[in-house]
Amino acid sequence: MNRLTAYVTAVLTAGASVLCLAPSAQAATQRVTAADLGPGGPWLRLQDQGPSTNPPGVQEVSPFADPVHWNGSLHLAIGPGQQSQAAHYYTAAVQLSTVIASEISYDSYVDSAHTTTTGTGPNLQLPMFCDGAFTTLSFQPQLATDAEGRHGVVPDIWQHWDSGPSGVWRTSRAVASFPAGGDAPLSDFAAACTGDTSGVIGLIGNVGSLGDTSASLDTYVDNLTVNGTTYDFAVDGTATAQVDLHTTSTGVAGTAVFHSPADGPEFADPGTRLLISASSNPGPGDVQVTIDGVPATVTTEDGHLVARLPEPLADRLLPGGTLTVPFTITLPGGTATGTGYGYGGGGGDHGTVTVTAQLLARGYQPLQPTNVSAEDSITF
Repeated sequence: MNRLTAYVTAVLTAGASVLCLAPSAQAATQRVTAADLGPGGPWLRLQDQGPSTNPPGVQEVSPFADPVHWNGSLHLAIGPGQQSQAAHYYTAAVQLSTVIASEISYDSYVDSAHTTTTGTGPNLQLPMFCDGAFTTLSFQPQLATDAEGRHGVVPDIWQHWDSGPSGVWRTSRAVASFPAGGDAPLSDFAAACTGDTSGVIGLIGNVGSLGDTSASLDTYVDNLTVNGTTYDFAVDGTATAQVDLHTTSTGVAGTAVFHSPADGPEFADPGTRLLISASSNPGPGDVQVTIDGVPATVTTEDGHLVARLPEPLADRLLPGGTLTVPFTITLPGGTATGTGYGYGGGGGDHGTVTVTAQLLARGYQPLQPTNVSAEDSITF
């Protein structure tokens, strides 16, 4: 007997004595790797939960980087007639009213290149009992507005969905006064399902079978947050960065190197931005920067000069790959004679430049800053 079947059978047989209610856990981030997904792990794929009416699609921890931790994500994809999911079940049920008292959210991405349907995305689901009757509540992203103000599912960009009590969810079965397939705010379900045999028994990332039997849907999901815990799907390797500077007659030049190991994350549309600090405090109009040989726009941000290009430098930074980015920084008056840059006049050491190179990638927005960066300083 699989884990879900055994749990549900025990609940329905023993009633309230089995379906005890647990308090909300303290907020924490829990890392989920490939070793955690499968029949022996805390996360179950579709086929690990017993017979299903639909064959499973893709259900795997993927290197495709999420927009928060940039360390991978959960890949859920289906072809015609398939279903994909990753489910985590609690050891005891939690009242839905307790669950909605803390954040309920997740991030999702739809890859249009391998998707034939539109306006559909992956669901965050809450399997639960309502007065002893089992159902699954599914968040409806096509009816929601994401954190960036975009309504509905938008392909080829990460979207953050924060439900809250007013978020619209759909019940898979008839419970209380709600018909099967009915939509309602989550708070309505919480108000109706309050008995001793009511409670949420876990959470699921799901891509369900589509109405069009010939359709396909390719998605990524991450940072599922329910009942005070955020589940971060991640690969084992970590991307790194390195910056090396040297002086030139007009300022400094250098190279930023971003590397993802073979077991590391994959970044879409990678680029870079440079954060520049100089002891002479030049303004953005006093400094010229090139990145990969292209003149960059220089602005100010939090006391730093910031240089970046409006376009990515590559299509992908893949696991095992390296992105090497040369750059130059022209300072007022140059550096060779010690007369324009710094405080002028004396030659020798007369200033310090610090450059931080930060990897950019497609996240909630194109060219979003990641957590992969490095810095170097040089003194004249």
